[in-house]
Formats: sequence, structure tokens, C-alpha cells
Amino acid sequence: MNYKVISTGSKGNCVIIHDDVMVDCGVPFGKIKNDLYDVKYLLITHTHQDHLNIKTIRKIAENFPRIKIIGNYEVNEIYNVNIIANAGFEIATDDYVFYPFPCIHDVLCYGYTWTWNDQEIIYATDTSTLEYAPARKYDYMFLESNHDEQKLDAVRNENHGSYNPYLSGKRHLSTQQAKSFFYLNRRNQDAQFIELHQSARFY
Repeated sequence: MNYKVISTGSKGNCVIIHDDVMVDCGVPFGKIKNDLYDVKYLLITHTHQDHLNIKTIRKIAENFPRIKIIGNYEVNEIYNVNIIANAGFEIATDDYVFYPFPCIHDVLCYGYTWTWNDQEIIYATDTSTLEYAPARKYDYMFLESNHDEQKLDAVRNENHGSYNPYLSGKRHLSTQQAKSFFYLNRRNQDAQFIELHQSARFY
């Protein structure tokens, strides 16, 4: 299965999976324009700017109106999506059935699962846990792998005014959590783990 991690992390997030599904558009339009011709669906996980660039999504809708944009109701308050996702309710399209599930963050955030050619895919980022992810055996896992728990724990008492790097890091999934989920939920040894949203300091 083809996939392309265009950008991941605090500077912007955008991933294309099997050519026709894009997840998030937190990058400038010019960076993804040439990748949009085969895209049919754009899944938006949440409203943070590094996942949802308003100028970019407007240009996508203007230049590629056939792309169906899917996002939760908070996303819809910022930009009118084609399909409003609700956690626990399937989204049936002409090509796939997407299943949104809660990712625990400081805004409403969803992960997504779907099936492509009998292969199970999960995408989850910006979450402190995967406890709400559907219990399936996956072939491709696009998972946040933000930080090493020992590295983050070393700055537990570090504080920079209103910014606390430890508390900020705990909003995200650790590498240990992501790897544990991968090994417990992979279909077989050919399953792939694609790490996302790595911290520049704590990964």
C-alpha cells in the first residue's frame, strides 16, 4: 500500500494513504497541490492549526471540489465540511466505511479506521491514549509516537511560566504506548507501524 507522510509534527501535519485519502491539511496549499489530483477524501482530526490550515482547506475546496471533507462538529464550526463525523458512528462513502473514534486531547479530536483491499488501517494522533480505538487487528498503523517516557519524565519539574513541557508532552501518545498498541493489535508480522508527530526534544 502506498502512503506519503508529507509533514508530521508541530510544524504541520498531512499524510496521504493509498493515494486517495488525505488526513489533515496543516501545511501550505502549495506543498500539497500536486498530491491532490487522486485524493477523494480529506479527514480532519481536529481544529489545531498544525492539522487544519484554513487557507489550505479553502483552496482545496475551491480547486478540488470533488474531494469530500470529513471532520467533527468543532471542525465544522471553523469550516463547513461535507460530512460531520460523530465518534462511534460509521461514515459510509462510495469507496470506504470510515469509523471515527475519540482521541483524548485538549480539543475534540478523532482518530479514524477503515478498510482498503481487505487491509485494516488506523490513524490516530494528538491523543494521550488509544483506549477508545476499535479492537481490531490492523495491517497499517499510523500512530502518534511523540516522546520517550523517560526523557519526558526527566523534565517533570521544569517550568517556563505558563508552559510546562512535561504536562504538554503528556497530552500526546508516547513511543512506548504506540509500540505497545502496535504489537498487541497487529494482524501479523507484516503489519507496518508508521510513527507520527515525533517531538523534536523528547522523541
